Amino acid sequence: MSANDSQGKTSAYTFQGGSPADQFLEIAHLHHLEAKQLFENAEKARAADRQEEAKLLLDLATSREERAMEFEKAARGECGDPIVSEIIDGLEETRVKHTPYSPTFMTEEELLRIPPPDESKPKLGPIARAVAWVGSWVTK
Repeated sequence: MSANDSQGKTSAYTFQGGSPADQFLEIAHLHHLEAKQLFENAEKARAADRQEEAKLLLDLATSREERAMEFEKAARGECGDPIVSEIIDGLEETRVKHTPYSPTFMTEEELLRIPPPDESKPKLGPIARAVAWVGSWVTK
């Protein structure tokens, strides 16, 4: 393999100490690839008349493209760290969708209307009866 062959290809490895801009560009590249695959699968789903799946895949692809653009902006120094903003967005989603626990209390009258549980003892099976019988011999 000559030196000219390896110049046009991007490395599959990330080295420690690389600049954050390079890392952001690499992540953006991965997002672009994923978005491309999602767009292709959306077209296949649309061709197979699976409209809901196509819509979902298009939404995901659009989201990936937007995230890739954020990483490219971060690589150019135009915005803050997109990973931090993604985490914050996830927290906001969780906070909005989360419904806090609210216990329900019953009044004394409602508690009195609930029938008590059946107080009878459950019937013992054959093994339990045998153990009880042996136990009665030991305690005598």
